[in-house]
This record gives sequence, structure tokens and C-alpha cells, in this order.
Amino acid sequence: MFDFRRLKNRIVGYPLYAYYFFLERLNRKWSIERTRFEVCDVNAVVKDCTNSVELFLFRDHNRSNEFEQSTEEKSNLVSNISDKFRTETCFVCGSKLTPIVQVINYDDHRDHIEYSWCQHCDHSQYSVLPSKEWITNWYLTNWDTAKSLDQNLEVRRPTYRYYNRLRKYIGTKQLKVLDIGAGYGEKILPFREHGHEVYCTEATPRRADYLRRNVTPNVLLGAFDDPGVQEQLIRQGPYDLIFSYHVIEHIYNPTVELQLLRQIASKGAIFYLAIPEFYKEGILNNIYQMEHIESFSRNSGKYLLKQLGFETICAEDDLFQYYSDYCQYFVGKKTENPDSIRVETGFNKQKLIDYLKEVFHLDQIQGMSGNAFNYTYFKHAPLTYLVSDDTKRKCAQFEDHLPLRIYHKGLPLFWMVS
Repeated sequence: MFDFRRLKNRIVGYPLYAYYFFLERLNRKWSIERTRFEVCDVNAVVKDCTNSVELFLFRDHNRSNEFEQSTEEKSNLVSNISDKFRTETCFVCGSKLTPIVQVINYDDHRDHIEYSWCQHCDHSQYSVLPSKEWITNWYLTNWDTAKSLDQNLEVRRPTYRYYNRLRKYIGTKQLKVLDIGAGYGEKILPFREHGHEVYCTEATPRRADYLRRNVTPNVLLGAFDDPGVQEQLIRQGPYDLIFSYHVIEHIYNPTVELQLLRQIASKGAIFYLAIPEFYKEGILNNIYQMEHIESFSRNSGKYLLKQLGFETICAEDDLFQYYSDYCQYFVGKKTENPDSIRVETGFNKQKLIDYLKEVFHLDQIQGMSGNAFNYTYFKHAPLTYLVSDDTKRKCAQFEDHLPLRIYHKGLPLFWMVS
């Protein structure tokens, strides 16, 4: 039966694909997801607390709608989280991190989250965030609860793009395939339909139940680093193809948590990894969307594959993914000698500074006559921020005033969708 809704989605989405494809071919920098910036008139004055560039989130209905939770229970869960994990080292390469943005509780400056960058491998990640136990509990109890199953499945029809993309690497041999964080299985189902033996892990109970009923009985409920999950993966392996679609950015310390791949991947196994890209994903999304614990540059994605024993044989933008500009994918092949893999190291910090100045519109803030402006991030309401005259002057020498600090008063430090 002809699927008119699928055709409609293609017709609606293709112009966006064409637009970003055109930008990519002209100048890759042009396709960065920028926050929209607009000066506004607010009668309020703020005073900086530190030597950093400082933004004060203004209390209005948009701010409340973005950060307030739907129930008191959820509000308590995401506010004033005392159990935090802190690190000064990069999850990918282990080098020292440079803090670039902090979001701070104005009433208690000790309560903050922090986003950082690694000069060695060009990775970005949270360096102060809720504990791993907190994140795991969120996925088990709150993640993917806002919509009904039918609503979720409406936009999760079987997708054959990824199977077709991998055919030239996997050939015609029947394989044992592992999907890490399979969701509703729409990406991995085509592999089963073509005769491959499919296994899945999934951390969300509703999704795991759906996978068992509709995709494969070989589903393990839990995080990838759960000892029980790992024990069963070892017993069921090795796997010829390992597939991960927008999961790794949700994982604490992926270099450590994914080391099991060295043990469960067969000789010459293929690893397909889809993740957002730091320099193209919206900066407010990186900072406020806590479930994205990290964001990979093209280089840090290759570095991660090396750390897991895979040599990158393909690294490309994936403009068809959500018909967006911020997605990328890697294909890696297991190697017996990962030390021989060459990945770039040692990055010029000025590249990061220039990027942050551009996406935060610091030149425009510096030139404002007033002290208030809006940032609008894709699919979110405009958020109003106040700045002091001191911060406007500090924008001219931003590299001397890191980390950029954003203050919240009476609201959570991040948005956590369900």
C-alpha cells in the first residue's frame, strides 16, 4: 500500500536538505546553527559578579515556559541538584579541559553546571553535571514519556537509508548486528528484514518492550555499561556490525563505557556512529540540553573511534538526518593495531574563541546601546538576557574572560525534555 504520509514528509523535508547541501558546498561555515539575536528594551540594570563575560537570564513567560517542568516532582528532580559529577579531563583523550560556559544559580553560586573544551582533541563536554546515577534514573523514569506510543511511531517509520549506506562495507554475508540504544528500531529493522541477526540495547523500558514485540527478542534493557548488560553482550557476541544512532552523546565518558567494543567486536567488524557535531549544533542546545553530555567535533569523533580500536574509513555530514545541518556519521573498521591510526591533535584555541564569539553574537552585544537582547534557538522560545556595561567591554577581549557565565534565578539550570 502506498504511504502518502511518507511521501509528504519527503516533499516537506527535501527543500531543507537541498538548502543545507547548497550551503555545505559553498562554505561549510555558513551552515552553522546560530542562535537568532535581537536587541530588546528592558528596564533593568545588572552588575557583574566576576571577571567573566556574564549574561543574566531575565524572568519572563518565555523563560518560565522553557525551564519550568510539567510537575512538581520533575521540578524538584532538576532543581538544586547537589549530587554532581566533576572532571577536569576530556572523556575522549584524557587531556585537561578548558571551561568555556557555566550556568549558575544566582542565589547559590556553588550550584552550577559547566561546559568545557579539549584543546588536544577538539572535544566538548560537560565538566560539571548531575551524577551518572541521576542521568540513568532520568532515562528509566522520565525519558520519552511526553508522547503516546502512536505519536512516537508516527515519525519513526522504518528507514532504509542507513542499511543502504552500509551495504558497501558489509557485503552480502549474513551478520550478527548490535544496535546500541535502538530506540523504536526503525533504523535497525531493515537489517533484520535482510536476514541479519539483530541484537539491541535500550535504556528506556517502553522502547525496550516495543523492540521485543516488533523488532527482535534479543533486547537488553539497561545502559551499555550495566554489568548485567555487558555480561550478556559478551555471551551473545562477537558482533560483525555495531550500530549507534544518536546515543553516544548521551553517555558518560564514552571512551571508558564503550571499551567493551574491543572485546565483543569480531575481527574486521564495522562500527557505524551517528552523532551531532559541536561546531554546527546550536550552542544553547549544547549548554542547556543536559541529556547531551557531550558534543563531538569531526576530529574528536575520529579520536573516539581510535580509542575503541576502530580506524575511521568514512566521516561525513548527514544532512538527511532530521533534514538538518548539525548531524554527522562515521564508519570505522576494527583494526588489530589502533596505535598506528593517525588523528590530528593540538588545536588552536583561537578557532574556538572565534566560534563562540560568532554564535553568541558577542560583537553585537559589545555594540549595544541598551542592556537587553533575545537569543532564539531553533524550536525554542526567545530567551531574554541582561548584560552590564562591563560585560559589553569585556566582549572585545573575550579570550581573557572565560568561562562565559549565564545566571538563572529561581529556575532550573537546564531544560530536560521528556
